[in-house]
Amino acid sequence: MAIRTYNHERWSEDDDKLLRAMCESGKSLTLMIVKLKRPIASIRSRAIELGIQLPGTRIGLRRKPRHPARH
Repeated sequence: MAIRTYNHERWSEDDDKLLRAMCESGKSLTLMIVKLKRPIASIRSRAIELGIQLPGTRIGLRRKPRHPARH
């Protein structure tokens, strides 16, 4: 079994505060990637853990079907 290695440090309290502040002020996901120096998947998963909604996304919400299935 391969050992998974991570290139990024653990999230610090300062990282969490910065993520919250950027989300609350509506900053773009691109800016968050640059400022936090983390991949988009890492930012999304951390936002989910903290219960933060990223601007322009609907994390945790499934799309409703446009038309109900007909049988």
